[in-house]
Amino acid sequence: MSTSPSPTTVPEARARIDEINERVVELLAERQAIVDALCELKADADRTVRDPEREAELLAHVRAVADEAGLPPTLAETLFEEILAHSVERQRRQRADGAAEPPAEEPAEKATGAVSTCGAQA
Repeated sequence: MSTSPSPTTVPEARARIDEINERVVELLAERQAIVDALCELKADADRTVRDPEREAELLAHVRAVADEAGLPPTLAETLFEEILAHSVERQRRQRADGAAEPPAEEPAEKATGAVSTCGAQA
């Protein structure tokens, strides 16, 4: 995947890992901003927070991409399940903050495979 040469020292390897970690966090922040916008779109369309079909498709895709990249698919799936659970909870909070009475939906416990903020699966 990477075209840069392999690090030759421990400090160099750690510096590269730090750079990658920063990029991952920046991408997660970008994803969250898109999810927030998607939340509004789903709320306007009177759609629910969770979309199990979309969630299953997303996780299957993540597993396939991980496998192609030489990453254990279960690792990628586990990470994205956590990202999705965070997104669902964020959506529910955003909806509750925007309405006097939140819509009746599934329980707020950790929802494996959910995405987005206001009501959208990302």
